[in-house]
Amino acid sequence: MTIESIELVRLPSPPHLLSRLLDVCHDPDSTIDELADLIGTDAALTGKLIMAVNSAAFEIKQPIENLSHAVALLGHELVKTMMLTSSMQQLFAGLINTQKEFVCNAWLESLYCAVISKDFAHSLNYDNPQDAYLAGLLHHFGQIVFDAKFHDQYVDIMNSPTEAEVISKEIKKFGTSHTELGACLIEQWASLSPAIADAVRFHHEEEELLQGGDILCQIVAEASEMSRHLSRFGRPDTNWQSALVDEKELKLIYIHVQDKLSQVAASFGIPYPKSGSLTQVQFSQDIERETIRLARKIRDASLVKVITSEDIDSTNINTPKNLLLKIAREMQLLFSISDVAMLFPDSQNRSQLALYEVNQVRAVSKFSIENSKSQIIRSYLEKRNIWIEPEKALDEISPISDRQIIRRLNHEIAFCLPLGHGDQVIGAIVVGSNKDQKKSLENLAGFISDYLKINAELWLKNNQELKQRAFEDSVKKEQEHKDVDKLIHEISNPLSVIANYIDIIQGNSKSNDASNDEEIQILKEEVQRIGSIVVNFKEEKESEPATVLLNEELKMSVPLYVKSISNGKKVEIKWALDESDSEIEITRDALRQVILNLVKNGVEAQTRDAEILVSSRHFVNIDGATYAQFSIADRGRGIDPITRQLLFAPLASAKDGAIRGLGLSVTADIVARYNGQIKYMENEVGGSSFEILIPLRSKR
Repeated sequence: MTIESIELVRLPSPPHLLSRLLDVCHDPDSTIDELADLIGTDAALTGKLIMAVNSAAFEIKQPIENLSHAVALLGHELVKTMMLTSSMQQLFAGLINTQKEFVCNAWLESLYCAVISKDFAHSLNYDNPQDAYLAGLLHHFGQIVFDAKFHDQYVDIMNSPTEAEVISKEIKKFGTSHTELGACLIEQWASLSPAIADAVRFHHEEEELLQGGDILCQIVAEASEMSRHLSRFGRPDTNWQSALVDEKELKLIYIHVQDKLSQVAASFGIPYPKSGSLTQVQFSQDIERETIRLARKIRDASLVKVITSEDIDSTNINTPKNLLLKIAREMQLLFSISDVAMLFPDSQNRSQLALYEVNQVRAVSKFSIENSKSQIIRSYLEKRNIWIEPEKALDEISPISDRQIIRRLNHEIAFCLPLGHGDQVIGAIVVGSNKDQKKSLENLAGFISDYLKINAELWLKNNQELKQRAFEDSVKKEQEHKDVDKLIHEISNPLSVIANYIDIIQGNSKSNDASNDEEIQILKEEVQRIGSIVVNFKEEKESEPATVLLNEELKMSVPLYVKSISNGKKVEIKWALDESDSEIEITRDALRQVILNLVKNGVEAQTRDAEILVSSRHFVNIDGATYAQFSIADRGRGIDPITRQLLFAPLASAKDGAIRGLGLSVTADIVARYNGQIKYMENEVGGSSFEILIPLRSKR
């Protein structure tokens, strides 16, 4: 037998419980534990909660420790909304009296079984008493599902005098028993221990067959026997004996169970009997009064508005994919609908609808809105709900687009609803379904449509805000461009003057010293480099790496930079360059900036006459990657351990009275940009040594 998730969402709960649930959900000071404890008294609500945790929409791939953990994983507010929806749906479903009686009877027996199972677990030092509680609570989950789906047929079965007869009739009528059905459903929830499913499956087995099996199966089997008698007669069965605990321990368990049930009854406003325990007859005698009270609370709280409120989730919905994820998660919580896709206008071609799926990173299929034969496209264009049932199109072949989308959802039919607000339709939601679900979905259609309207309104509002923000950003960017143009103009004027004076000095120079000519040439190149940096900044682009010889650049740049920053200080340059030069993968401008920053750092780190050691190696192989290496060292005091930790961060400095470490940060950024490496070391005299690796230029 196949039971779909949407059918599980319609599992009813006692009105007493739902009424109390509304109070907790509307209390702003209520806690996760309070909500979880209340849900944990009811198998139907517990099943819905665990089913949501295990749904694809949330992708929570971890075991749950308890129901409070499950609520925390989903989110306190989302679970509140889920519970409120359950209350509203049950009220509008209009259960008949026999259904209400079954719900109350099943609830009381399941709660007895849960509390007794947990007490047994504690008495026997079972490792996971919370698993025992859940197994006891869900032990008749299959019966709850059977009654919700086939009530008229199931009433007679449940009136059978023994559990053996109930199971026999279930198998004959439905092809499976409530024990097997409940276990199979629980096995689909990966966050629960498999032992829980086994305990549900075998709790009606004979005692001798349970011997030697998992202790949890024996615990739930005995708890089931006790709860059946307690819920019907309000007292223990004096002819029954436990095989797990002695008589003294059993009496203590009975006392604790009675205390626990009296507390629950008090919270629901149910009078507890002066002697004995609460029975099914006592619990269900005020069903009509509790149903009326529940209806009044729902009416007074305007729950329809609460449930479709935009406060359900604050998920960022600035993309179609995020919008679908929000809808998928909330439809799982609100309606237990797990198979959802969305059609949304393609951003590149508005004449097409892109298909978004929960498990896809991006839209992978697109469909023309001119395909008038497609029922799904018609739902979008005509702004109405449409069922897509390919096998019913007997007069013509169903469009491939419709069949393709339905197959993507792994279903045989689909329900398509427009996603819009007012006259604006922004897309369409497609819900995978089957024939058995059709009636349930039609009953929920009004709620789902209202919910989708709220999401469409949120999207339109958010989209308008994004457009306004984009406009403001464009205005701001335009102003920034104007400011940059002005700055470039102001920088270019003095640069031109400097360049002209360099030419004049070079023309008036009577020296035949080649080194002077080289230095003047480098000054001219530096002025040009400043101009290039400014222009590239405006155009937001990097210079293309060109062929640069490492030793050649070191020999030209280091002496000039030493001379320009020494301020009268005597600085000796010692060379230890490799005999072979290297072509490296970096721009000349970037390399010169690195050299300048390191030379400046070395000179300023020495208070008196200074020494700079420059060395290079033309080939270094590190893990298969080839580099050229150079280092620039000084004879200063080095860098203390604390400063080293932030050495390449802005504002870290080891120089007296200075906060000028920005140069090292810039150096590290430049080196990283060209896939190089920089490392600090302390040399043999205690000074600083910076080792740089730059990738060798590959042969093209």
